[in-house]
Amino acid sequence: MTDIANIQSLATAANTVTNVALVQPYADNATIGTSFETISNTDADQVLPVIAGADLDVVSASAADDDGSTGATAVRVTYLDEEFNQYTEDVTMNGTSEQEMTEQNISFIQKAEVISSGTGLKAAGTITVADVTGGGVHAIIITGQKESGNCTWKIPAGHTGYIHGFWYDVDAVAAGQGTAEIALQVAHAESSGTANSETWRTIAKVTVVENDNDVVAATGGNANNTGSFSFPGNVPFVVPAKAMVRLAGKAHSTAVAATCGFSMSVQGSGSGTTVTES
Repeated sequence: MTDIANIQSLATAANTVTNVALVQPYADNATIGTSFETISNTDADQVLPVIAGADLDVVSASAADDDGSTGATAVRVTYLDEEFNQYTEDVTMNGTSEQEMTEQNISFIQKAEVISSGTGLKAAGTITVADVTGGGVHAIIITGQKESGNCTWKIPAGHTGYIHGFWYDVDAVAAGQGTAEIALQVAHAESSGTANSETWRTIAKVTVVENDNDVVAATGGNANNTGSFSFPGNVPFVVPAKAMVRLAGKAHSTAVAATCGFSMSVQGSGSGTTVTES
C-alpha cells in the first residue's frame, strides 16, 4: 500500500494541500445476485438524495437508541451538499421517533456512525438515514454495529482521491461452490438518481472462488489468494473531485455473500469540513 505519510509530507512541503485522510469504506453483503450490485449491508445500491430541499431524518427501530438510554444516543452523518462540499451533522437520537436533519440540500451520504451511546455501546436497533417522505434509504447502521456499511465514497469538491487497493472475502450461501466477480468501479456521477443508474467504469476486477478466495482471474492489477488487490507498483489510481467510487459484486451462478472494502487517501483544500479518516 502507498504510505499516506509520504503523500502528506509531499503536500505539506508544496504548501498546496490542507488535509489528507485515509478512508476505508467496507461492508458485509449477505447475498450477491447475478448482476453487479454495490457491496452494502442493505443488499441494494445506494439511493442518492434529491437535493431540491429534500428533508432527511434519522430513526431507529429500537426505543433503546435514545438520548439517555442504553443504545445509540447520537449519530454523526457525513454528507456532501449540493456543491459537493463535505460536512458532518450530529443528530441526537429519539428512539423510534424520526429526528430530522437540519441540512436540506444534501447530494450524497458518505456514512453514518454512532458517536455516543449508553451501556450497550452500539446500535440497539437498525438505524436508518432516509427521506422524511418515506422514499429512499441513504444509510443503514444495522443492529449491533456502530457504523453504516456501504462500499461507496464520493470525492468532495476541491479534493482528489488516491485508491490504494481493495480486499474481499467471498462465501457461498447455498449448496455448491460459488464464484464471484468483485469490481472496483468509478462513475462521474452528478447529484440525482440512484447509484445504479450512473455509468460505472470498471478499473480493476477479480474473479474468485469462495471459501479460499482462490483467484481465477484479475484485471487492472495484482490479486492474491489472501483476498487483497493492489495496483502495479503500488501506484494508486487517481480519482477526480465529484467522482464516485464503489466496490460491486456479481455471482456467477451459486449465490454468494461477500465482505469487502477499499482503501483510499483523500486530499484537497475545498470548502466544508476537513475530510476525516474513516
